[in-house]
Amino acid sequence: MVLRCTPDGKVTPEMIEYVASQAKTGVAYVTLGNAPVVYDGNSSWHCEMDITTDRSIFGLSKLVNAARENGAEISVQLSHAGRGALPRDGEFAIAPSVVPVPGRDISRIREMDKADLEYIKSRFCDCAARCVHSGMRMIMIQCGHNNLLGQFLSPESNIRKDQYGGSAFSRQRYPLEVLKAVRETVGDNVIIEIRVSATEDTPGGLEFDESLDFMVHAQEFIDIVHISRGNIYGSSGGFAVSTLFKERLHNVEFSRKAKQVLSVPVAVVGNINTIDEANMIISSGSADIVAMAKAYQADNELIRKSINGQLEEIRPCSRCDECGKFHKYGISMRCAVNPRLGMDFKNRCIIIPSEKKKILVAGGGPAGMMAAQTLAMKGHSVILFEKSDHLGGMLADGCRIPFKRYMKEYLDWDIRATRKSGTEIKYKTEVTSSLVADVNPDAVVVATGSRYKRPACSGLDSPNVIFLKDLLYGKRTPGNEIVICGAGMSGLETALMLAESGRSVRVVDQMSTGHFGEAFPDFYKIEILQKLRDLMVVFDGGKTISRFSEHGAVATDSEGRKHIIKADSFIIAAGVEPVAELPEKLLGEYPGYIYPVGSCMGTGRNLYNANQEAFYTAIAL
Repeated sequence: MVLRCTPDGKVTPEMIEYVASQAKTGVAYVTLGNAPVVYDGNSSWHCEMDITTDRSIFGLSKLVNAARENGAEISVQLSHAGRGALPRDGEFAIAPSVVPVPGRDISRIREMDKADLEYIKSRFCDCAARCVHSGMRMIMIQCGHNNLLGQFLSPESNIRKDQYGGSAFSRQRYPLEVLKAVRETVGDNVIIEIRVSATEDTPGGLEFDESLDFMVHAQEFIDIVHISRGNIYGSSGGFAVSTLFKERLHNVEFSRKAKQVLSVPVAVVGNINTIDEANMIISSGSADIVAMAKAYQADNELIRKSINGQLEEIRPCSRCDECGKFHKYGISMRCAVNPRLGMDFKNRCIIIPSEKKKILVAGGGPAGMMAAQTLAMKGHSVILFEKSDHLGGMLADGCRIPFKRYMKEYLDWDIRATRKSGTEIKYKTEVTSSLVADVNPDAVVVATGSRYKRPACSGLDSPNVIFLKDLLYGKRTPGNEIVICGAGMSGLETALMLAESGRSVRVVDQMSTGHFGEAFPDFYKIEILQKLRDLMVVFDGGKTISRFSEHGAVATDSEGRKHIIKADSFIIAAGVEPVAELPEKLLGEYPGYIYPVGSCMGTGRNLYNANQEAFYTAIAL
């Protein structure tokens, strides 16, 4: 993945340091990608690494040394986005066929002619050679996820009428020509790994039998087959970049079958989160190599902690896909649960201060817990006050939704880590000005979080109106015909939960239907919206509800027309608002040592913001 390249694709010191940190984890090799073989207008993401000129060898060699000096080899994924490229004005994306990515302009795509085919083949060879000149001993070629070579393999994206289209054998012809040319370029002493989608999980797309047949033919030119899954340009992108909806080890069934047929080693990736899972995959003969990405981003000490039997201390990935949001725009990779990922390397080592402070933390949600853990790690005396009888804040509410099991695993870890940190925890105690005066701390970190927003409409006490918290904790049971009032994350997740239980669900919001889910990470948004559509959930945007009664709800659309909406139950999921009273009061009374963090600071904050703000505040104290 792209990490701190400059906008023109140059390697930076931060990227070198990140590679070194990943190599130190104990892995055998680190693979970086996507590296397009034709840069800029043929890239699919911003700030991808440029390996297309000899000037890039200097930076590549730095990455090679950073990995090798810390115990690992390094590889780069060579790719071309094909129909998914972002051409500059007046230019075209080239592809096997003029089959657009959903939502893209078909007029910006041109079918590859013979000259294009030869040119792109030469670019794969040229970039592969450049990687070898930099000192790399292995490379990866992207033949999956419906990137260019995968587009040739897929009957959904390849409808050519020449020798490169039609039958499965003909669709394999060009990718095999590229692999043969790359092998002839780099020789036999360089390991070539290919990534292949076992299946694209796309209507009319590549299926496993054809994918396996390609692997069989490809092994003449390559050394490792890397089994992945999905089509990056559709709803199956959640397989390529595993979302929280995906089961663990979702590609192992394919790697097991491939290993029975192939003579080269088989690698597998896809929602593999623990070393025990990796050992099981290898010992059962399901693969020779296990590839993991997000698990190491969440905790780069995964291997060490596993070897030492510290399994409960391993921070799990929540599968929230926040990391994908940053990758999309070329911003340094960050992680919602691990604030150290992607941070400036000068801050990676927490400095233990000579002066120990007594610090009060107000609130036991994610921000409060992160602050407490980090402050205690620095040796400060930390007292955390939580007004309820448990830690977790509103994150605990969200984890009541069954399909958010990965987030629940993270929350359980977060609570354990806070309890083990040495922090003194006081439950059922609300922080007030007088309590701060009594404790007399050196600093106060205020993490009072947020509360559910109460919409400005009448009839909220009607018997058919249910507030989200009451629903999640089983205090109220909804009927069969349900209206969700709110299309934010909590509203859409609740809609999915209830639709999966067999209920009829409509989602009403004042925002237009086209904006539903727009703040979500891309792959998560695509997948949850598709699941809701598959379950026949009705999206009803552009309506503002003003009144509830036992007869239904009164709503007004954007043109001022009134509508009566009928339902057995109306679920209020109107979002949240900051609990800002305490930080505002304390900032006025004790200026200079009050530090608000997380959701209490304003709207639009999530787990990522909470952990980042709390961590950076704590390391500064």
